[in-house]
Amino acid sequence: MPDNQYPKVLAIVVTYNRLELLQRCVKYLQEQTVKPHILIINNSSPDGTENWLKENQIDHITQPNTGSAGGWQRGMSEGWSRQFDYVWMMDDDGYPDPRALETLLGHTGDDVVCVSSLVVKENAPDELVFGLPKINKRGGSVIFSFKRKYNKLSEFPAGTIKYPHLHPFNGTLISLKLAQKVGEVDTSFFMYGDEMDYFYRMKKMAKVFTILPALHFHPDVSQRSIEKKKVYYFIRNTIILNHAHLDKAFLRDILTVLVAMYRIMRRNGFLQFLSYFFGRNAKYFYPAITDGYKKKKGKRFE
Repeated sequence: MPDNQYPKVLAIVVTYNRLELLQRCVKYLQEQTVKPHILIINNSSPDGTENWLKENQIDHITQPNTGSAGGWQRGMSEGWSRQFDYVWMMDDDGYPDPRALETLLGHTGDDVVCVSSLVVKENAPDELVFGLPKINKRGGSVIFSFKRKYNKLSEFPAGTIKYPHLHPFNGTLISLKLAQKVGEVDTSFFMYGDEMDYFYRMKKMAKVFTILPALHFHPDVSQRSIEKKKVYYFIRNTIILNHAHLDKAFLRDILTVLVAMYRIMRRNGFLQFLSYFFGRNAKYFYPAITDGYKKKKGKRFE
């Protein structure tokens, strides 16, 4: 089908200080079997991103660093103002399979607000970067289960094409018409949580799916050391989300803290793990919990 018979798609890439990865992402966007218009939201990267975008005549907006949430909201606003049908959202460190957009468009519809690619490890495409939770009868993620998530493509039931959960914004295609009813991305999350908040809000008003044959390749983040400020935003914002959108919120809060501490110990080492309870990193841990229960959002750490 010729591109002009497809809906108009604006591919949004939010970037900060990862020029080499951004170049790879743009390359794969340009190789899509259905061509989107590419728009880069540059959160004032100091690594030469602005010059590269200008030299290669790539449509972009450079703005103050408002975090990932500010980048997503700016991208959606541009989609609305430029009268596109869909925005296709992704970070700079991942990249789509050449047929990803065409595959996603084949699963859109009037009652579908969002379809997203399956985010897999770039060097092990059967393994998911972000495990998809198993769903309970209420449509939320299960808590009590021997295996709470699907972590490999091969683990899904045979014949699964669409799965009613997703991890935005990694190759996430959103209907701008239906998104008008959802509203704007909540930029007060600043970092972490804004994408899941938007997912839960979308899910309340229309259908959402991960499309398993549409692949989005991404580095394996499971071994990355965790920055102190990200510990704060992860715990604070997840607590806020638990109480805004999910059942058994207090139980999920305990699980959130345990997951955060386990990741720190495994990736950063035992001494850093202890420092969040008794040392210099405690200022990132205890305020995250109290701010979460106070529903106190916004930028606290640069």
